[in-house]
Amino acid sequence: MKANEWRFVAAAFALGALLSLAALEMATRALGIAPPLPHHEGFVADSVLPWKMRANRTRRGRTDEFDVRYAHNALGFRGRDRPFEKPPGTFRIVGIGDSFTYGIGVDGHATFLARVEAALDARAPHPVEAINLGIPRYWPDPETLVLEHYGLPFHPDIVIVGVLANDVADTRTGTAGLGVSRGYLITSGARRLGGIGHWLYLRSHVARVLIGQALAGDAKDARPELAAEDEEAAWARMGDAFDRMVRLSATVDAQLVFLHIPQIGGWKTVVAEDVLTPPARLRRFCAAKDCHVIDALPAMRDHPRPDALYYPKDGHCTEAGHALIADVVVRGLEAQDLLPFTGAGSRSPSAAR
Repeated sequence: MKANEWRFVAAAFALGALLSLAALEMATRALGIAPPLPHHEGFVADSVLPWKMRANRTRRGRTDEFDVRYAHNALGFRGRDRPFEKPPGTFRIVGIGDSFTYGIGVDGHATFLARVEAALDARAPHPVEAINLGIPRYWPDPETLVLEHYGLPFHPDIVIVGVLANDVADTRTGTAGLGVSRGYLITSGARRLGGIGHWLYLRSHVARVLIGQALAGDAKDARPELAAEDEEAAWARMGDAFDRMVRLSATVDAQLVFLHIPQIGGWKTVVAEDVLTPPARLRRFCAAKDCHVIDALPAMRDHPRPDALYYPKDGHCTEAGHALIADVVVRGLEAQDLLPFTGAGSRSPSAAR
């Protein structure tokens, strides 16, 4: 076979391979079988925290379930910039937690903290601010650092801590196997892919299927199913973190409130009477400490359309879910007499310090 004939065969083979790959890519996209992209880019290392979001940046979070923009202020948190010095008469709420508090999947004005601010500010005789210090993939240990280094300088009157069942596994693993690379929070296995692997994962659905299968073990290692003894050890460590939050909040005369947020379908396994459930554990903890519990589980479980409260694939709360959580928070704060403008026994907002 002549050289030009070999070149023709090679070109035809290459063209056929490319067409086959293109067809496979189109079929994979049409079937929607690829794992979702890491829809949040903009993580950076921090001198105090394991990671946080890049300051003064707006990032687009797009999946086949939502398309939102995450705007970060000068500190790298969601929401507008606010001075640490609290204006006289202002009632401040600081919220810390993971991606549910941060508000993955919803615009800034639709997060439950923004809705709590709007609801309370509309009825209060003085300004109310709710400051969102949630960071995706966080758990109680680093949330304590968020409170100490970023929350307390705002001199809050109330600190709300979002608590989810996945905090237990995240507490057990901590930062092991996770790190920041090129703005993404990824596993150690994903870091080994290198630049080409990262590029392919972001742009090819076929590559995401193959790489996702190869890294499935890393994902399990990053958030494993725990044996009973490991779960108890994790809860003990969470209790230590909660105790530090109590002490830190007391230094600025802030009331500490733990907000239990069920994960999608969480009411199927969480029984209110079970002493080992997150709400029961939180209530026992706060019975011995100067803190409070608000549980969103009953309202979300009893909602006529609980499926509308979460994105089915992503698992985070929709705008409807955040709206319901906000309503639960407002009613819970009122019921526990923690607001200065509802009930005769309520305390006044602390002066700016």
